[in-house]
Amino acid sequence: MSFFDEIEREIEKVRRRILREVNKFLLEHYGYVERDWDEKGNIQPLYTIHEYPDKYVIIFDLANADTSTLEVKVVGQKLLIEANMEKSVQLSDIYGDFIGKELSISRYKHEIELPPFADPSKMKVKVSRRKIVEVVIPKKL
Repeated sequence: MSFFDEIEREIEKVRRRILREVNKFLLEHYGYVERDWDEKGNIQPLYTIHEYPDKYVIIFDLANADTSTLEVKVVGQKLLIEANMEKSVQLSDIYGDFIGKELSISRYKHEIELPPFADPSKMKVKVSRRKIVEVVIPKKL
């Protein structure tokens, strides 16, 4: 193994350790955070759910999303959110080699079970300039 191969291996170890620590921090300080992808190029956005006495607020982080393609809808008891990305991202650029594959991520797609007592008929969606999507769902009275 060459000197540069050893350096690259050590850098990869440090990068993975940093990712584990960041994920641990996010989970401990901001609640449930889920991040996942599939072989079709879809990735689940980071999100959090806040419950208030009269409503639920779900915050999605859609960095790099083309918000003109944003769809937020309710099907049955599930909230669905989808949006294309402005530019595809190679998963390996973020996490290094992904089981030896080059996987291109090009779309956010996720569904979550609606919280109890949610009234999706009065749902409101706001999108910030920073591509943070806020979904406000009142509670049924």
